[in-house]
Amino acid sequence: MSNRSAGVFDPGAVAEGVREADITLAFALAIKHFAPEFGVHVFLTRHSNVSPAPLGERCRAAIEAGCECFISLHCNAGSSSARGVETFYRDDLQFALRMHRLMAQAIPTKDRGVKHESASTRRRLAVLDFPGPACLVELGFISNPADRLLLQERETRINVARAILGELKLG
Repeated sequence: MSNRSAGVFDPGAVAEGVREADITLAFALAIKHFAPEFGVHVFLTRHSNVSPAPLGERCRAAIEAGCECFISLHCNAGSSSARGVETFYRDDLQFALRMHRLMAQAIPTKDRGVKHESASTRRRLAVLDFPGPACLVELGFISNPADRLLLQERETRINVARAILGELKLG
């Protein structure tokens, strides 16, 4: 989601009426919900789907909040046959590998691997400007019916939340 225009909410990719912004917010809220159980403090860069949250400002907000790491959640879009979870990084390959392993285990879809940001459709990913461990996770393809269904399931969100929080608690 680019949210390029100031004051304008961007729903991100949309397929069959399902919006990327709704899916990723549901995952983020699940993580926030379970965080106290793990003793992990979670800061969300957006709390609703009605206010704009430009990608370029999300790192700044996380830095100001004192965050130690940054995980940006997204949904891929492409042909209806493309599917799977993939993770992008800039500087911290080990952090990206840890987070990706968890996502690949928690979301039963194709494992598309960990890739440097230069392999993404954009030359540079603004959310990876965070000065500490950071990664961008594409949870699945919203354009693929099977992935889209998985991404809308409560159990998938719970599995992802518990996996991330368990790893952050240990790390």
